[in-house]
Amino acid sequence: MAPVMLLRPRILLALIALNASVLAAQISPQKVDSVPSDIAKWDLICFCVTSVNTPHFAVRADTNGKILYLARNGMTKTQLQRELGTPVLESQLGLLRDWRLLKRDGDVYTSNIPILGPEKIDELRKQMEVLANEITSEIRPDLQTITADLQRRNLSESLYSVLFSYVLDGLSWDQLSSRKAIPSMEVTADHPFWDGTFWAVYPKREAAPGTNSTGPHGITLLMTWTDPVLQELNALQEAPDLSPALQRVARGDCGHLEIEDKAHNKWNLGRSDGSCALPVIHEDASDPVYLAGTRIADRVAAAVLDHDLQKSIGGGATVQQAHLIETHELIWEMLSVMSRQGIVQQPPVLGSRSADPVMLLPLLVVTVQKQ
Repeated sequence: MAPVMLLRPRILLALIALNASVLAAQISPQKVDSVPSDIAKWDLICFCVTSVNTPHFAVRADTNGKILYLARNGMTKTQLQRELGTPVLESQLGLLRDWRLLKRDGDVYTSNIPILGPEKIDELRKQMEVLANEITSEIRPDLQTITADLQRRNLSESLYSVLFSYVLDGLSWDQLSSRKAIPSMEVTADHPFWDGTFWAVYPKREAAPGTNSTGPHGITLLMTWTDPVLQELNALQEAPDLSPALQRVARGDCGHLEIEDKAHNKWNLGRSDGSCALPVIHEDASDPVYLAGTRIADRVAAAVLDHDLQKSIGGGATVQQAHLIETHELIWEMLSVMSRQGIVQQPPVLGSRSADPVMLLPLLVVTVQKQ
């Protein structure tokens, strides 16, 4: 299971995708041969905060994934046992209910999460592709602003991570959260293990990146990841001297700045002229990347709010949860559209594992929040 990806520490959001694989340079849905009748074999996504664990383990235990698949439209325990051909234990049903994956009404058990099989997800992705093309055309000036600013700082190789991890997978959530368009999350007595939205998708997207983040108060290190580089980025995240190094980066004090990660790889975060070798974005009116990124994120949020997909997503999803699921598909479609149009290229290291910090450096972005 992939680790928790803290998208934006200020709003404490997490995204977890199981069994993500990197098979191509551009994001695309997996070819569908036959749909597994076991949700545990689907792409499981949790946008959540946790106190104990995420629901993935409960889906993967015993025959629970098959129970959730069969219970999409409701079944009694007797019906579930007949379809499975094996006993269904009360402990299984109890675990799924405790983790809010299954609900009971009388004798009928029904899956309590959105389950988007090929018919649903293909239609959603088609709609998001059209929308992604439309938005990308409209935001061209802002994309050019960001590209030009990174070129000026000799940081063009960081464009992919800035556009995805900072703008699409960061500022977009801020914009939606400020509009109360996505669920607020808090572990409480009613939701003691986790809170957020958990859903299943098949087929999954191939080569879809994620974002990890860490850093001291007011400073965030964003790391764009795929499976091949996750171990190396985790080692950097656990570097003992990371926080003081990020504080220097935030001040632009990168002369002779080198840190050693937990795997003893040495990361040179500065250049010979003392400038920083990774983008530093100050979230105020003086930073053109922040201003352009905010306009892009605002357009993404507006587009999501203009599309009511609650009924088509189904699975008991609320309007806010539907917005959440739609946004995930939209930002990946936008990244795919921008890749096809030659606006941005995926760093080669995301598709082939490397422990070389020089190759991994374009995956890093530092943001400094306005105090």
